[in-house]
Amino acid sequence: MALKLLRDIFAVAGNESRQFWRNRTAILISLVILPLFFTVSLGAAGGGATTRFSPTANIPIAFIDNDLSTDSSRLLQTLRSSGDFNNLLLGYREDSALAVLGTGKIYAAIVVPEGFHNHLANNQTSKIILYADDGEPGVGDQISATLRTVVQDFNPRVEVQPERRGLSQIEIVQKGALFSSFNIGLVVVLGVVQIFATFYEIAGGMAREREDGTLARLLVSPTGLVPIMLGKTLFDSVLATIRTFIVLGLSVYMFGARPSTDLATLVIVSLIVALLTMGFGFVVSALRVGARAVVIVEFFLVLFLFAFSGLVIDKELLRGLSKAISNILPWAYGFEILRRTVLIGRPLLTLASDLQIILAATVIFYVVSYAIFALSRERLAF
Repeated sequence: MALKLLRDIFAVAGNESRQFWRNRTAILISLVILPLFFTVSLGAAGGGATTRFSPTANIPIAFIDNDLSTDSSRLLQTLRSSGDFNNLLLGYREDSALAVLGTGKIYAAIVVPEGFHNHLANNQTSKIILYADDGEPGVGDQISATLRTVVQDFNPRVEVQPERRGLSQIEIVQKGALFSSFNIGLVVVLGVVQIFATFYEIAGGMAREREDGTLARLLVSPTGLVPIMLGKTLFDSVLATIRTFIVLGLSVYMFGARPSTDLATLVIVSLIVALLTMGFGFVVSALRVGARAVVIVEFFLVLFLFAFSGLVIDKELLRGLSKAISNILPWAYGFEILRRTVLIGRPLLTLASDLQIILAATVIFYVVSYAIFALSRERLAF
């Protein structure tokens, strides 16, 4: 039984492969136009690899000057002119800053203690204190490293003393991370290209099969629904893997992307996003959507993802209805995983909650589409 299932799965995958490689238009769109267009257009718009990008630049961070000296004022100017801390907020007391840390108003607090100037004047080591929420493992270390770099340029005798507050579970991926500008582009392109291509390959391909009668014959054949769906999934997973290498190659060699994770993790996360989209594509196909309607559905899907998934605006900054929509979009969790692995090198297994949500959504999509296809098969059989 298991051997027959495997034979049927590979037979369907082989048939999909033959049809695909005979279709030059499909090859150009899936493996050339989509990866090349999104990567090059975003790379050209972002200035390529020559632009230094610091995601801490616009994050609200309180600056508390308890020393009120010329040295503390010069430190403030150094931080502001560094390009890493453009949104330093003045006027907070230390206790009030700690009270709002983790509420969304500020995400860190830099404190210059009393005696800062005197220590430097006496050629002694002086310290500044960094308070940052460490609800997301590794983020506090990243922002601390950024601050240390800037402070060392100001005066080598100044040290940063990090204090981890753990006040809330704020998850701002970019906080304190330093990476080449196109690492963010890689995250966006890899996610969008996989979603764009895999959805159309599944939903669009099956819509065309329905219109020419191929799908009806396939559904009533002895092959079975499971091998049909898994065979199409297997072949599209191969295409998704090829696309991953194409996008990664363009991003690294043309625009200087330097992912903070390994190649295996990149491929796995990319496939996870692709499988989720395939499941949704099967659901749309099972609902007997035509080829033209597939294009409309895909347009709205990509529009929703750009608006609510955290691609443009970080999920933690969304509020109200936007936040609610973001929480129910499973692709938003896929983008979160991409950001955390590519940008700050988080191990994949530490993102278990996001992975579980994506896995659950994928299983639901496949089960729902199987149930609808089964009903269609019964109608065709009788």
